[in-house]
Amino acid sequence: MKNILIALAVLVLLLPVTAAQSQDNPTIALLSYGSLPTFEVTEGAVLDILESYEFISADERESLRSRQDLQGEKLNVIWGSANFDLPTANLMVANVLDQEPDALVTLTTTLTQLAINATSDMEEPPVVLFASVHNPYQAGLLQSACVKPSHVAGSLSTTPYTDVLQLLLTQYPDIETIGTIYSAAEGAGAAGAAEIRLNGELMGLTVLTSAVTGLSDLGLAVDGLISRGAEAFVLPIDRVVGEAGTPIIVNMGNEYDIPVFHPLLFAIESGATVSIGFYNYYAQGENLGRLLAGHLTGQIDIAETAIIAQASSAIGVNLDEASRKGIEIAEAILEQAEAVVSDGETALSERLDIGMRTGEKISLAERQELDELFFRFLENRKCTPERIAAEEADLAGRL
Repeated sequence: MKNILIALAVLVLLLPVTAAQSQDNPTIALLSYGSLPTFEVTEGAVLDILESYEFISADERESLRSRQDLQGEKLNVIWGSANFDLPTANLMVANVLDQEPDALVTLTTTLTQLAINATSDMEEPPVVLFASVHNPYQAGLLQSACVKPSHVAGSLSTTPYTDVLQLLLTQYPDIETIGTIYSAAEGAGAAGAAEIRLNGELMGLTVLTSAVTGLSDLGLAVDGLISRGAEAFVLPIDRVVGEAGTPIIVNMGNEYDIPVFHPLLFAIESGATVSIGFYNYYAQGENLGRLLAGHLTGQIDIAETAIIAQASSAIGVNLDEASRKGIEIAEAILEQAEAVVSDGETALSERLDIGMRTGEKISLAERQELDELFFRFLENRKCTPERIAAEEADLAGRL
């Protein structure tokens, strides 16, 4: 009996210690603005990196596939998705910050902007590491690669507006007037529309623009541009128009056989006729995971880590939509297309399939060897006082 009581006493003492250890673990939040297959690939790559660095076990990695929060042996994970709704996103960020995370991993320009705004006035903010962000400088999210909040780092995705316009001219060499619509509430959309207009006019096109405040305004904007002579739409990347609004614009354009050209590759699955854009979402997640692992291990200082740019480009074609509008896609575009929607299914080239595929578990030794080049790259691009001063001078010279 005495031995049993001693064993129970030891157990009682151990239980709160175990809980305390779990609470003392670093906590990261994986936050997305909505649910997309591309986001899942990026998040999966982050988790693969964390498993390789032994922050999570194989069993914990498996449990995280269901997007359930984790109180792990070495790391706590919080999930969050806002279903492309701004008020929900604001509430999600506030609720996550109440749990005092060590790092926020954010996907999309909108969500990253919310996270930066919510943490910038904190005395000891969690780091904000971002990806799937377009036009962060033009949108006012950051000023430059090193003129940034000291707790923020990540990778931006290049936006191929010039390439989209060149595809448009390949398909329609005699086109004269195009339309673009953007969300007035989002800097990324306004910056994208301005770039479309500038490059379009340099290519000899008349570019009509229209700003909307929400999805409810899209109908009037589309009708207005069509009545003014828009022969095609080229859309920017933003929350309202470039994501949720694309199917609405496509459907409204069907009556007039007006195609939609888009700088998000997988916008063809929302009805865009032709697209060209970023595809290597797994590599993007790997770099995001490397930044997170480097921060957690103390290998990198986020304040000294420059924003990096990631470029990858592939062409997409929606043959179903083209057929619906009576459009014969130019052979030069078809020959290069690597994502094709036909009979409701999307077929990917091997290159794109690899870029969207979750990786296999890599041992810590292999992972560190693979990542050495990445960390050396960061070291060579460190935000030194000299580099920050040079970028600030460059920014001042543009005013």
